[in-house]
Amino acid sequence: MIITLTGFMGVGKSTIALRLAQHLFCLHTDLDHEIEAGENATVEEIFASRGEAEFRRLEESYLKKIVENCEEKVMVLSLGGGAVMSPVNQTLLKEKTFCIYLRASVDTMTARLSRARKSRPLLKDKTDDELRTEIERLFREREPGYEAVAKLVVNADKNSVHDILCTIINSI
Repeated sequence: MIITLTGFMGVGKSTIALRLAQHLFCLHTDLDHEIEAGENATVEEIFASRGEAEFRRLEESYLKKIVENCEEKVMVLSLGGGAVMSPVNQTLLKEKTFCIYLRASVDTMTARLSRARKSRPLLKDKTDDELRTEIERLFREREPGYEAVAKLVVNADKNSVHDILCTIINSI
């Protein structure tokens, strides 16, 4: 079984995925890290040199390879925030994984991302006002994808990592 975690930037996908994998004594893989290792470039460098469309194509390719070549009994896979924008990825996630959507409010995401925007290619040059506007826009665009692939939705706003893990473990 492949357990995938999706949701917007800054909701805690990587943190929760790593802790969940530790709890389940299984492998954790991060899609962005796999792309970076395979392409020998950071996500930010790929966006800058090749553009978002090429990054999304790489996302599809690497996700397909990970899912189709998984030999683990259980694996936890954290996705990038925009991975669900691809219909190809949506189909793969719905058919081949147990996908968990970590949902947070725009306020929570804005607060978290205001501290980490320099490492986020789509947000790095935004002022505070522009940041919130861009988060709202991207979230409206992506939320239908998160909802479409989710077998479980977990509120990541005010719940602790422990509470989120308990909700997930009790549901799988």
